[in-house]
This record gives sequence, C-alpha cells and structure tokens, in this order.
Amino acid sequence: MQAKKFLKGRNGMSEKKSSSIESQWQKVLEKTDGIIHEDVVNAWIAPSVPVSLEGNELVLAVDLPGRKQYIESRLGALLGDIVQQALGPDFTFRVIVDPEAAVKKKPAKKEKVPPTEKNTVENPSAGEMTAAETVEYPTQGSLPLAPSDDTHATAPDDITTLNPKYTFDAFVMGRSNQFSYSMAKAVADAPGLPSHNPLFIYGGVGLGKTHLMHAAGHKILANHPEKRVLYIASTDFTNEFIRSIREKSMDAFRKKYYSIDVLLIDDIQFFAGQEQTQTEFFQTFNKLRDNGSQIILTSDRQPQDVKDLEDRLISRFAGGVVVDIQPPEFETRVAILQKKAQSEEVDIPEDVVTYIASRVDSNIRELEGALMRLIKYASMMRMPIDETTCIAALGNYLRGEKGRRITMEMIERIVCTHFKVTSDDIRSTKRSNDIAYPRQIAMFLCHELTEVSWPTIGGFFNRDHSTVIHAHKKIQNLTDSDAATKALIESLTIQIKGI
Repeated sequence: MQAKKFLKGRNGMSEKKSSSIESQWQKVLEKTDGIIHEDVVNAWIAPSVPVSLEGNELVLAVDLPGRKQYIESRLGALLGDIVQQALGPDFTFRVIVDPEAAVKKKPAKKEKVPPTEKNTVENPSAGEMTAAETVEYPTQGSLPLAPSDDTHATAPDDITTLNPKYTFDAFVMGRSNQFSYSMAKAVADAPGLPSHNPLFIYGGVGLGKTHLMHAAGHKILANHPEKRVLYIASTDFTNEFIRSIREKSMDAFRKKYYSIDVLLIDDIQFFAGQEQTQTEFFQTFNKLRDNGSQIILTSDRQPQDVKDLEDRLISRFAGGVVVDIQPPEFETRVAILQKKAQSEEVDIPEDVVTYIASRVDSNIRELEGALMRLIKYASMMRMPIDETTCIAALGNYLRGEKGRRITMEMIERIVCTHFKVTSDDIRSTKRSNDIAYPRQIAMFLCHELTEVSWPTIGGFFNRDHSTVIHAHKKIQNLTDSDAATKALIESLTIQIKGI
C-alpha cells in the first residue's frame, strides 16, 4: 500500500514543524501495511490529519465525530501499537474533531486518463482513474439524469426513480436513528468522499433505511442537478445482470453502471449466494469508487453477518461508514405518529397517539400502519377518533404487537396462576406431576412465544437444554393428540398475548 501524501503547512504552524509531523505520520501509515487492511486504512486512518506532536503525543484531526468514535473504539489499540512501532515505545496518539483542519489535506495523486470521446464524463467532482484502470465510459447523454420530482413520469424504464415522499424533511429523527441520519446528510452534502464511501445502513424491516437512502439521493440532486443518481433493489440489479448475459449486452450494462455518479442499492443481503452477481458488483463497486462516485447500500444486517457474501465484498462494505438504525424509542414513535397524522390532514388526540405509541414498538411501518387502520376504521364507521374507537379498530392488531414483547417471566406468571403453584415450585427440583406438568407447559410456551434459545430457557427454569427439548416434545405430542391439552395451550396463549 502506498502511503498517502498530505498537505504540508497549516495556519498557525511553521512549514518546518508541519513537515516534521507529516514525516512522522507517514512512518505510521507505512507501518500499517500487513497489519490493518488497506481498505480500512484508506477509509478511516489515512484521511486523518496530523496537527501536532507535543512531547510523545501525536494528535490527529478528523472531520466527523463518527470517524473519531470508530478509530478509538475499533482501531484504537491496534493503531496505538503501530504508533509505538513507528515512533517509539513511549509514543501515544489522540484523535480530535476539527473539520477545518481535516479538509486541508490533499487527495492522493493519481495519473490522469487522457480525455477521449469514450472516457470523458462531464462530472467535475469525479475522481481520477489510473491508466491501468481505464475503462470505456459512455458520454454524458448515454445515461439520462436521475429525474427530480417533476420528471418521474417521463423517466426511462431502466432507471428506477427516487420516491418523492422520502426526503430528509419527512424523516423523523430520534436517538434510535440520529447517527445514521447525520451520516446520510453528511454524504448528501459531500458525495464521493473516500471517508464516506460506501455508506452502509443496516437495521430491521421498516425502520427507515430506504427512506434515508432516497433522502440522500434527493439532497444530492438538489445540490448537483447534473449528477446521475440511480436507485435499484439488489434483486433488480441481479435480474438486469442475468438479462444482459442472456442478451449478450454486458457492454451496455457496464457502461450504464460505470457512469453513475450516485448508486443506491437496497437490500444488499440478497446478493448472498449469487456468485456471478457478486463478482460483477465487485467490479462495479471498484470502478465507481475509483471514479469518485458515491455508493449507498442498505441491508437487514451488518456486512460481516451476511452469509455467503464474498470476503472481498464484506471488506469493501466495511471499509466505508457502517451505521445502524434501531427501533424507535417512545418519544420518536409519538413524533412519527404526529407527523403521519399531519400528512394525512387528520387530527389525532394526544391520548390516542400515546396509546398507539406505547403499544406498537416494532418498527415505523407497523406504527404508521396502525394509525392508518384507525383512520380508515373511524371514517367507515362514522366514529370519532378517540381511545374507545382505537381499541375497537386495533384490538387484535395491538394484541399481536404486544405479543412480540412476551417474556419468560410473563409466561411463568400466567402458568403459575392457572395451576396455583409458585415460581419457586416451578423452578425447584420437585418432580411430582402437579409441579412437573406446569413446568413443562411453561417451557413449551417459552419456546413457542419467544425467540429465546433452548439453553436460556433451561437456565431460567434451572434445567439443562435437553430437559427443555424433552418437555417441548412431550407437550407438542399431547397437544396433537389430546383435545384438553390443546384447549389449555390455546387458552394460556390468549392470556399471555393479552397481557
């Protein structure tokens, strides 16, 4: 790996002193070879700027709090060892956030490709490619601009347009998504920076990953109307790739994707197991990043947790900024419901908003779905929107949501009440049928109604996992063969889900 060169000289620092600090920093960068992956170095460490070397402490400036946090939490110990190897055993380093200092570094110099009709793209912010990486690019007119809100209707079929509803203004920010929101805005304000490329957003279903992706695309287009932005689902990318192979049109496929300025790919986890697709996307990824194009990806899990995904892709994805979105906390759920009601031009009483927000905590999609169900129910039944109507409209729905928060303690309490035994009894070593049977019922329900593992259930009841498996099998057989047991399980399940 070639160490990056930095701008010598900085306000308030002599040229000679700055040069000395830079030379020390270059030693550190060179020492990372073979210790930290090159992609990680280029994405997280190399963009840091050495601003002082007082005593034995090297101070590095970075542009964002997220970068500082990542370096300290993920790379701190390793980088500390490298600093000592490069500068001496008594040296340490410290990271500060100073955007003004961080932007003063020069980008790595690369040999320019001579402009020709085939490789010239009218994109002033695009990076430069080395001669060895020359590819044939289409001219500006070969790929239409990603349409703004007023051009959706005329967009060509092979360009997936941005959803006009998914903007930053429409996104409700809270503690659960603050960092991912901030990073998406940072990328939108300065697309193509190596430190932000790619932006990888992961989280559960319906939490706003796609919304943030589209919002970044809209913001980039607003700031740079000349840029070509393409949003596509990973499955559509795969289908288009397969079609191009079948129709022998791979040149056109590559020219299209290699000339994109901003590529947004949703649900990247569906590339898993698709070997040819992964190979093609790896090449596409490298070309776009080398060309200074911004890449934004979403997934339901972080890169290293996507099974059957090539290590080289995992490395590329993790080499940018990886952010997650968690389920919204109560205050954010309230704000989401209020914003949705406002967009639907419907007045929702505060107690109704609170009622829904306190019971639906899985994701934004379910939350807004509950509100829309209430609005439609009240309209059809000609009823006022109040808590009574809310319960009538969402009773079963809310019970289902509540069931998702079932705990082993809740199950144990219901079972103990039904059989008139205590928690101490059910967790004891007693083997009499009046205790063993309720215990087996409780174990069965814990497995059926929660996502807790066999060993964890066993630990809760002071049993090993094989005992839990045996109990589950026994109660399952009884449920299948005995109507009374089946009715009992159904009755207890209703009680537990109705808590």
